[in-house]
Amino acid sequence: MARNILVKDIGSYVEQQFEKLLRASVLETDSLLKQASPVDTGRFRASWQVGENSAPGGQKPDGDYSTTPGIERLGYTQERVGNIYSVHNNLPYAEPLANGSSKQSPPGWVQGVAKDVQTRVRVAAAKIGRES
Repeated sequence: MARNILVKDIGSYVEQQFEKLLRASVLETDSLLKQASPVDTGRFRASWQVGENSAPGGQKPDGDYSTTPGIERLGYTQERVGNIYSVHNNLPYAEPLANGSSKQSPPGWVQGVAKDVQTRVRVAAAKIGRES
């Protein structure tokens, strides 16, 4: 069933729909990176963070991170149109792991997640469009 939107409300409606897609994209990227992360103690997996307009954040201390953490947003609470979001990992060994230095993670796994996210964003956009 088609939805009636007043002309004066089109901008707000489009922004709301885009923000739904943006949130889904950021959450999906964070989740897929954590699922694909090699795990020894779980520190690397737990250290993925999402920054708004920057990639700040510290490092998780040594320890046992046996459960997969939820999204860790730095300096903001909800994704909004007009900002740039980065999913990053500040551990000193994050880049070698991302490049496949671990037997648990082949080279190119991060790029594989990025390709997977592109497909999932298209699917999410179609779903949001159908539900609107």
